[in-house]
Amino acid sequence: MVAPFLYIVKFWVSPQGEQALLHWLDSKHMADVTAQPGFQWSRRVRLDQDADDGWHAYTMIYGLDSRDALLRYFESDAPKQYAAERKPFEQHLRMERSWGSLEFSVG
Repeated sequence: MVAPFLYIVKFWVSPQGEQALLHWLDSKHMADVTAQPGFQWSRRVRLDQDADDGWHAYTMIYGLDSRDALLRYFESDAPKQYAAERKPFEQHLRMERSWGSLEFSVG
């Protein structure tokens, strides 16, 4: 499960919106993103450090072939489609995104 480039989405979801959001992620979104050109795999991690307001914390990690693959994804229509699909969850969701090259790996 090593990829040379990672795209990381950390998000917090309210307890009231968690079930619906996780269903969308598990039944559609993560597989759709992972099927984009240049994406190799995806994983979601439930973090132990919830927000002070009780919202639950998660991180999604996507492994990619390269930075260029991620930039092509950003320039495609896919992010606009996913933003539209995410609309019903927005009042229950906070996100931050980051990405970078894998510099060191053991195993």
